[in-house]
Amino acid sequence: MWRLRHRWMLRILWAHAAGLLAWGLLLGHPLWHASLDAAPVFACGLIAARRRFSRRGRAVAVTIGLLTASAVVVHLMNGAIEGHFHFFVMVSLLALYEEWFPYLLAFAFVLGHHGLMGLLDPASVYNHADAVAHPWRWAAVHALFIAGLAIVNVVHWRLNEDARAATAHSDERFRSAFDDAPIGMALVGLDGVVQRANEALRSQVGEDPVGVALADLVLAGDLAGRPFPAADTELELRYRDRDGWGLWHHSVLAGRDGAPELWISHCIDVSERKAAEDELSWQAHHDPLTGLPNREQFLARLGRDLGRPTRVAVLFVDLDDFKVVNDSLGHDAGDRLLTAVAERLAQVVRPDDVIARFGGDEFTILLRAVADEGDALAVAGRVADALSDPLVLDGEHRYVTASVGLSFSGPGDDAHALLRDADAAMYRAKELGKARCEVFDESMRRDAIERLELESGLRSALELGELRLVYQPLVTLADRRVSGVEALLRWQHPVHGLIGPVRFIPIAERNGLIIPIGAWVLDEACRQLVAWGDETLTMSINVSLRQLGATDFVATVRSALERTGVAPGRVCLEITETAMMADLATMTETLHALKALGVRLAVDDFGVGHASLRRLRALLPVDTLKIDKSFVDGITEDADDAAIVEGVVRLAHSLGLHAVAEGVETAEQVAMLRAWSCQTGQGYHFARPGDPDDVARMLAAAAVVA
Repeated sequence: MWRLRHRWMLRILWAHAAGLLAWGLLLGHPLWHASLDAAPVFACGLIAARRRFSRRGRAVAVTIGLLTASAVVVHLMNGAIEGHFHFFVMVSLLALYEEWFPYLLAFAFVLGHHGLMGLLDPASVYNHADAVAHPWRWAAVHALFIAGLAIVNVVHWRLNEDARAATAHSDERFRSAFDDAPIGMALVGLDGVVQRANEALRSQVGEDPVGVALADLVLAGDLAGRPFPAADTELELRYRDRDGWGLWHHSVLAGRDGAPELWISHCIDVSERKAAEDELSWQAHHDPLTGLPNREQFLARLGRDLGRPTRVAVLFVDLDDFKVVNDSLGHDAGDRLLTAVAERLAQVVRPDDVIARFGGDEFTILLRAVADEGDALAVAGRVADALSDPLVLDGEHRYVTASVGLSFSGPGDDAHALLRDADAAMYRAKELGKARCEVFDESMRRDAIERLELESGLRSALELGELRLVYQPLVTLADRRVSGVEALLRWQHPVHGLIGPVRFIPIAERNGLIIPIGAWVLDEACRQLVAWGDETLTMSINVSLRQLGATDFVATVRSALERTGVAPGRVCLEITETAMMADLATMTETLHALKALGVRLAVDDFGVGHASLRRLRALLPVDTLKIDKSFVDGITEDADDAAIVEGVVRLAHSLGLHAVAEGVETAEQVAMLRAWSCQTGQGYHFARPGDPDDVARMLAAAAVVA
């Protein structure tokens, strides 16, 4: 019997659970609210249906469930008196158990429910003023009849309290997760206006974005008309009011009705990554020393300009003798010099032109939209003028010149070809004396090919024995006797035949082969001087600027003297005037060290540079002055040349220097030089350069040269 009664009670309980859920939904409550109201009844039904519990336990579950249902009815009816009748029906049903405990439980339920809820939320229990004003009085009235309903009401209230606490806790967790998130977050209305933002986003955008359209927080140009926010998109955009980048992602938040209600926007600050990417991109396309575009960037811009209808030109600028600066002053000084040169070049190019550091001491300039050759030559002239003034480096004035090659675009040219032509023109400028500009022509292309062949062959020429020395006598003009010889380097090329130094020495200086070649020349010349056996004979040896800049050059000379046993005073090292003046301070130190070995020093090709003879004598320990052939050539026909040479000879004597005239070719020149008391002459008039046997025969005959 009890089971039957209990089964019916359980069915009524389930019906109440389902009915209360449906009723709550019909009243317009959201699903979560209706479910929460019916949940205790469902729970009691589940407990009451479990056979593992005792009868009293299952009866208590049903009792509590039904009384809870009554409490929910009164609650749903806003305390209307009609709703309270439901308690009486439920209490009547409890009588089916025929146990005292459900009554006692119902009595306590009603008493607690009406009393406590009458105080906390009167409107949920009563709907008349007197009961609202005197809740305990009316609770006592109701408790006389259905006191047990109070317990159910208390349980219901406690359940609601727990639900509210859980909801509040859930809300607090959401607020904490939102406000304290390490990334920027915002709740954005469907109109795109920010309704709420966390501290991270405020810090990222540099302002409080609440009330501001989300699209106004980023640069409009980055959006390019795209909707913002938008679902299923990730955009990297720059902030409008501060430097930096954000990665934006947006999701739709649905409302209770399932329709879109808000956007939740996430912004991850990617400023550091973008800065690193920009830095890598800049480094990939710029020279880190000067900040100018590098080779790749220059070629890319040149390629783009060649695709346009306008004509372009390229200037290839190579600093003359820059290696000496690095070797003598150090690479740090060289870097500062390059930076200063870059700044000067940038000041003379046109606004639309592109200047780049091509590598080492080479710069390239792209001249856009040139009308004719005159436009480009005007820029080349400004480049030369910009470098004419001295550069101040470590408190000292340094003079820099540049050889410039110029090429013009033509039909079908590509960037590499145009640059190659400018490079070839630059090398022609080097060959013609440096510090000048040459315009490319087809002969330069042939020269460039030949130069490449020579450079390749020169690397093995020393090992293959293709290099040899020839010797030209130096004649004392007073008695016309051979007093010395000058060693002159030649290359017996297997294809091009005998090649003079003008064609291959610049290549050797550029690629560094001049160092081992120069050491070989020193050894071979000293060895040959010993082989001739004339203790009065001197040997003049040309030394390049690159050799003088080498840190071990003095040691190389010392070793050559020690190996061959030649007295240092019989060796004269010839250095050109231009090389000496390139870096006078460093050159002074090197030449003093050489002078300390006992060797003699000569200024070669004097007159072609801009040096003051008095300054040279005061600063450098030179012994001999060799007057350049270009002046000697004209002394018999040009009064100016004659006056210059006579003046140089007299000035050299006054300074205690030995004067040597180069390029003497006629007896008339000999007579004039001897009249001016020039001590020594050298040239075809006396003898052409010859091999060691020719010199030996001349010495054996104790030759007197007419």
